[in-house]
Amino acid sequence: MSQFERVDLEIGDRIFATMPWSEVCIHLQVSDQVMEVEVRERDAQLIKNGRPFSAPITWGEAGIYTDSTSGKPYTYNAEKVAA
Repeated sequence: MSQFERVDLEIGDRIFATMPWSEVCIHLQVSDQVMEVEVRERDAQLIKNGRPFSAPITWGEAGIYTDSTSGKPYTYNAEKVAA
């Protein structure tokens, strides 16, 4: 995998991604940890051991960005969870 491999996402996708050093992830003590994340319409739900971990957080706090052309979410260096 290249250092910055873009992964395009859809609402409802689940991914495994390394959590960024955002203020919320630092507070939740998950920065730099691989977490399962469900991409929701306006936020992201962190999942640990198959259960929701904390309240949903914003896309940005979870390291998910918005494509300026399509408005769809994307991130880097994540692995989609098989459906």
